[in-house]
Amino acid sequence: MSKAMNRLFDELDRSAYLRNVISILFLPLSLVYMEILAKKNVFGGVFDEKYKYLLFLSLSMGFLLSLAAMLLNGKARRIFFKTVLAVLAVWFSFHVSYYGNFHTFFSWQTLGQAKDITQFWKEAIVAAGGVWYMILAFFVPFALMCVGGKYLVPDDSERNATYSAIAFVLFAVLYFPMIVQINGSKSETDDYSPYYYYTYLQNDLDTSFSYYGIVNTTRIDIKQLIFGAPVEEFDSGDVTEPVLPDDGDNGGEEIIEYGYNVMNIDFDKAAGSTKSDQLRKMDKYFKSVQPTQKSEYTGMFKGKNLIFITLEGFSDKIIDPEFTPVLYKMSTEGFVFKNFYNSVWGGSTASGEYSNMTGNFYTTANCLKASGSTYQPLVLGNQFRKIGYKTFAYHNNSYTYYGRNKSHPNFGYKWIATGNGLTLKSNCWPRSDKEMAEVSVKDYINLDTPFHAYYMSVSGHANYSYSGNSMSSRHRKDLPEKFLTLPEGVQAYYACQYEVELMLKALVDALSESGELEDTVFAMAADHYPYALSDSELASLYGLPADGIRNNFDLYRNGFILWSASMSEPVVVEKPCSTIDILPTLSNLFGLEYDSRILMGSDIMAEGDHFALLKVNGWSWISTQGEYNASAKRFTPDSGCTLSDEETDNYVTAMNKIVRAKTTYSKQILDKDYYKHIYKFITDEKPDKAEDVQDSADAEG
Repeated sequence: MSKAMNRLFDELDRSAYLRNVISILFLPLSLVYMEILAKKNVFGGVFDEKYKYLLFLSLSMGFLLSLAAMLLNGKARRIFFKTVLAVLAVWFSFHVSYYGNFHTFFSWQTLGQAKDITQFWKEAIVAAGGVWYMILAFFVPFALMCVGGKYLVPDDSERNATYSAIAFVLFAVLYFPMIVQINGSKSETDDYSPYYYYTYLQNDLDTSFSYYGIVNTTRIDIKQLIFGAPVEEFDSGDVTEPVLPDDGDNGGEEIIEYGYNVMNIDFDKAAGSTKSDQLRKMDKYFKSVQPTQKSEYTGMFKGKNLIFITLEGFSDKIIDPEFTPVLYKMSTEGFVFKNFYNSVWGGSTASGEYSNMTGNFYTTANCLKASGSTYQPLVLGNQFRKIGYKTFAYHNNSYTYYGRNKSHPNFGYKWIATGNGLTLKSNCWPRSDKEMAEVSVKDYINLDTPFHAYYMSVSGHANYSYSGNSMSSRHRKDLPEKFLTLPEGVQAYYACQYEVELMLKALVDALSESGELEDTVFAMAADHYPYALSDSELASLYGLPADGIRNNFDLYRNGFILWSASMSEPVVVEKPCSTIDILPTLSNLFGLEYDSRILMGSDIMAEGDHFALLKVNGWSWISTQGEYNASAKRFTPDSGCTLSDEETDNYVTAMNKIVRAKTTYSKQILDKDYYKHIYKFITDEKPDKAEDVQDSADAEG
């Protein structure tokens, strides 16, 4: 090997031509090498239908760098090579480690969360340690340049405009035809074309990375951060409800007209009042949305208290009649949602919590922080405060994390967290959910008004090991013997999630003692599945094949626990649903006034078709008729589906239009502060300003 290297270096000494050729090719080939390694590691394969975009665009970016390199001479060119290769190696290592930790790609749109993310430095180290071999591989081109750079670019090398021109031609030959092809795909009949993922990458960042690689997607991401991201447009009539066959059989029962969950909004007047084209398009779209009907369940919990918990990394697989009897009782004796799904939207806990609380979704972690400066009339804190409830929100981690010190007061809560009024007996990582419940429940029991308490738990946070999670270590002794045959990571996961059981028991006991249990509703859902477990550990927990498990829809099936001691019997719900449906469902059950047209989720208990939206394999979905895999562009009918082939095609097309509209307008609701715009045009009331809600919540706190 060393002899061969010496011969190559000797040849380089004799041939300036060969040196220049290698100089032009070194960066493009190094970039393609890194992109292939990253895609293989993250997506498990390289040569799919997307590889040509990654290959040609990566080569073109490499030749653009070569163009700049050839305009330098001697040491300056070597320094340029080493600097570029080192930066690329670090950037690729960061992305692969970040994906290993959060199972989504980093976006520059989350810049404001950089300080928050560093708090989980232990998880970051573990994630990097899991891909150490990849990190070493990314630094191979840099190492080669360090070893052979003086032969490739001797000190006496001169600037070479000719080779710079050659590099530009190679860039142009590769780049512009590919851009023409991408733009040409805009008119394709496919629901998700290369143009879609290139132009609207924030709608599905992970798929954009699989198409265009880390460097080019980063380039587009930064460009859109600076100059603004384009918004997909929908023509009038583009988005319509899918038509399903009507069997015409209602069993002879009388049809009851319950009315609709709508408010008196003048969308036309709103559209005429603004200079913003985007707001006008949103007004037109939301006016066309079919509202959901009220039902026999409307107002079922009116006047009751509500405890709503977002459970960190929770999976209902841990529920066991002996190990978690309170959880088991709540999950089997209340509303039983058989087909509830937790999507991973793209921003880890922040976006999961945002979807639970707002009925909308967002694909980056800055959604909570951004919510703090927008008008949020439909979140439960503000809805309940409006009718006289006392509202509290708790979290047993830093009160500023993800900007919750901005969002949660603006959501109408008195905000109490670590560093902001919440003091627990144990100061460890992660902190105890049980201790948080014991301390906080004293704030709201025995009040003279109804209450709504919101919790964001933390005990179930990764790492899932006895050394890396204090709650796992604390409850190791509590694990039943039957769990001790599981992999140690899964055992540690069960152990830390035992805190949820203890938290609920503490709350139930306190409410029972005060006589308020019958008047209190519990609602609970996870922020995301426990993605920090390895594929094999997830397979053990879920009983699914480890191969391709993170693309398996069943991994995202979870529990939405909705229970009240006042319920005489369980209500079983078969319809597919997801986290964005929680807010409208609770709003309807508590008889709150809201407009179902301006939320992305919908009331699960309403009549009609329903679907669960999943950001898995692209924007996929599961409906009463079947499931659609967006990446494969494949619809698999449910066993009860009666649609003909033509009806199926029309149904899938209509559903994908609805999903495309939701991925566009859900983001715009936050980015454009849409509720502040549209609430001015509710004719039967005049809402408070967003800043007034903030001031009022702060004053009460």
